[in-house]
Amino acid sequence: MRTAILGPAPDGLPRWARWLSALLFGLAVLALVGQFLVYGHYTASLLRFPFDYDQGEGFELYDTLLHTQGRWPYQDSQVFPFYTSIYPPVFHLLTAPLVLVFGPHLWTGRLVSFLASLVAAGALAWAVRRETGQTLAAALTGLLFLASNYTFAIGPLFRQHMTMVMFETLAIVALARFDWRSAAGAVQAAPWRDRRLLLGLAALLAAGYSKPLALATALAAFAYLFLRGPRRALAAGLGLALVGGGLFLWIDWQTQGWWFVSIIRANLNDYDLQQTLGFYREWLELHGVIAVAAFGYFIYELYFSRLSAYAVWFAFAFANGALSGKFGAGESYFVTTTAAACLLAGLAVGKLLRGSAAATRSVWFRIGVAVVLPLLVLVQTRLTLHVYTDGPVYAPLARLLGVADNSGRGYYDSQGYTQLGPRPTRADHEAGYAIMARARAAPGPVFSEEAAFVLAAGKPVVTNPFVQLVMYQAGLFDPAEEIRQIEARAFGLVILRAQFYPPPVLEALGAHYQPAGEIAMNGFTYRLLTPRP
Repeated sequence: MRTAILGPAPDGLPRWARWLSALLFGLAVLALVGQFLVYGHYTASLLRFPFDYDQGEGFELYDTLLHTQGRWPYQDSQVFPFYTSIYPPVFHLLTAPLVLVFGPHLWTGRLVSFLASLVAAGALAWAVRRETGQTLAAALTGLLFLASNYTFAIGPLFRQHMTMVMFETLAIVALARFDWRSAAGAVQAAPWRDRRLLLGLAALLAAGYSKPLALATALAAFAYLFLRGPRRALAAGLGLALVGGGLFLWIDWQTQGWWFVSIIRANLNDYDLQQTLGFYREWLELHGVIAVAAFGYFIYELYFSRLSAYAVWFAFAFANGALSGKFGAGESYFVTTTAAACLLAGLAVGKLLRGSAAATRSVWFRIGVAVVLPLLVLVQTRLTLHVYTDGPVYAPLARLLGVADNSGRGYYDSQGYTQLGPRPTRADHEAGYAIMARARAAPGPVFSEEAAFVLAAGKPVVTNPFVQLVMYQAGLFDPAEEIRQIEARAFGLVILRAQFYPPPVLEALGAHYQPAGEIAMNGFTYRLLTPRP
């Protein structure tokens, strides 16, 4: 049977159907490539922006800087500088070489995160190509993942989430073809030497130490291995648990117990069921075509085939979206779900393309596949449409697509208003440098809600506001010493944006510091405070 490269095999199709199919598939690929170019433009704009775009990026940069100095970021946050981190180290360690060579700049981690999204997309595409032999289905899979609003928004941020998704994807792709039995059906004598198993387990460990949210993917992987061989799967799980647990205990010992407090206890946040349901609804609305294809392929495997690692992964990832109801969680919790859904959708497309090439298929089935599939891809691309609306290139394109700015900053997103996506303007650059200059000129340390300003100003990083807030809510942070220093007016300048500090800290700032100006940047108002006389 001949493998189709650009679509279903044309044998037996009317000429008009071949031309129409080629046109529609060409438009679908063109639309997705266009979305990828917008993604690249967005990434380039963030690589040039030296200040926090998403709040907290600067603190992740500071975590990386501490690692380059041989110091752990998991510390007692109740003593000066009142700092700790709640994120594992893998992403920061991957970024550390760039920081060592080029210095503490936000573009380093943003570049690593962007490249991680490309690796994840490439792994998804490679898996579909390997399983179906369909190059077109593989290309559509990777491009659909990159076209997701969620991938677009967080892909180029100095955040560890996309690195986690990359390792999760690599782990599942590596383990999907692994079996405890050989091709001849006999149990392998030494499966522990199998490269696929070793790579898969190593990637799972790296994913978990990028972000604990990867636990769902680890459970999915071992559920799949358990279905293939229960006893050996339990042994493999025990081995990975011993390695991961030993590493956990070693870091906890190195940090005098603050690793456990910061990574485990501080991440047990308040839960809002309505927030979870809202994120599920939004994901399904944005990824409707992909979701239907993924659920359909999952049901097909469940009833007519046998469950693959990909299907098990999708089930666990979709269920894991329930954690998006935690305080401080967001749509990023569905990026793994998007990756798994795109993979199943790609497998479904590949199976249909391959099936339509079979000589036993009717001509109408072939026509249906050749015409309907690219139309569905175009519908999905429209569901996740995000594009800029200003400038000589984007303005005519936005008019052609029938969309208008819905962010107030020259950007349209089918998700609706979102703070992520618009490009930083020249005014945003100037505003950031103005805040940084105020921080540099201030006497003594600066109490800043974003770390990039003080890092650029050559000042010590003080506090990690959101971490303080969640730890305060959990009863893990006593702000008494921090409030004492605020009362003593020990900080020459206070920089606030979202005011994600514990209420007693905000009250102390209001009592002992006075307004000293406001500066707008990236659609937010930064409030500057100086000590009261």
